[in-house]
Amino acid sequence: MGNNEYVPAHEVVAKGVDTKQYLDETDYLHDGLVQPFFSFDEMLFFYYSNVYHRRCLSIKARMLSQFKESDLKKHLPAGMGVRRFLNALNLDLGIYGNYFIEQAGVPSNYSLFHLPAFQARLNTKREIYQVQRWNKKQKLEGFHMSTHSPRSRFYGEPDYLAVLKQISVTAKADTYNEKFFDNGGRPDLALIFENAIPSKEVRQSFMTFFKDNFGGGVENVHKALMLWTGKDPENKSHIKFEKLSEITDLSFKDLKYINRDEIITAHGTPPRLVGIVTSGQLGSSRELIDQLHAYNEMEIKPQQTLIDEFFDSIDIKHESKPIDVTNFKDDSDLITGLVQAGIIEVQEAREILQWSKNI
Repeated sequence: MGNNEYVPAHEVVAKGVDTKQYLDETDYLHDGLVQPFFSFDEMLFFYYSNVYHRRCLSIKARMLSQFKESDLKKHLPAGMGVRRFLNALNLDLGIYGNYFIEQAGVPSNYSLFHLPAFQARLNTKREIYQVQRWNKKQKLEGFHMSTHSPRSRFYGEPDYLAVLKQISVTAKADTYNEKFFDNGGRPDLALIFENAIPSKEVRQSFMTFFKDNFGGGVENVHKALMLWTGKDPENKSHIKFEKLSEITDLSFKDLKYINRDEIITAHGTPPRLVGIVTSGQLGSSRELIDQLHAYNEMEIKPQQTLIDEFFDSIDIKHESKPIDVTNFKDDSDLITGLVQAGIIEVQEAREILQWSKNI
């Protein structure tokens, strides 16, 4: 996890009458709003593209949302619980490196609403706007918290930017194998016209076929290609099929394992917490406790401190509560505690512990 910082929406990065820093990011300015240097829409797409990536983000958001006490309830709309509100914010913080809160009402009596980060933008004055389709936008009062980004003064960035290619490649591998079944479950073939010259109409049909079927990357794997040779009047014309490659389908197991491990490492999530157990780890009754202790100290506690400071900066008393692993005697006891705290689901707990009995 990189260092995080909260920046209220009404503040600028460099304060003081003597500053000489340039605060604008004109390279990313569009319609008066500063755009993130990475696509929020793509981050949302990647969230749904990989199960381990999604689980890492979800588990971290739930852990960050544990609290001892909070005055947030005084400012939340009816039916919105504090933990649910925090989980929405912290999930956005994980996916986008930013979260946004709308403040509606007057200073003496106001409510707080979660503003989905993919709809939120800042102008150069750090004022918050909600941007919808067709560039429709409206200014909102509120607050902005972000992780630190070495590339942007206005927006934070998520921890996993370095493994976007791994997430993308894994998704493409799944699509490649999916097309194996969609396109007949057969290897790629070439359709060859020997001793024949197709007419202009046939060639045009071939060009259309090639454009329509081989211009979409993994979306068009495992389809047939048409080829032809010259015509010799002394030989008969015939058509044959030829294999183009000997690629073994459904052979991406090792690739996906490597990518999976790099994705989880980028998040810093304990592998056991997302259901990954290696043979060398079997037999240890406190292995997950040890992993979670390191995760708490390096990832959760520092970020919870920044979250508490952020709420303090907007005059809301809030104290986060990290999981105390010393209260658990072994991994089974710990998993039960995580289920009771709402950090993991019962089915996730069964996968982690490799059993199916009731928890």
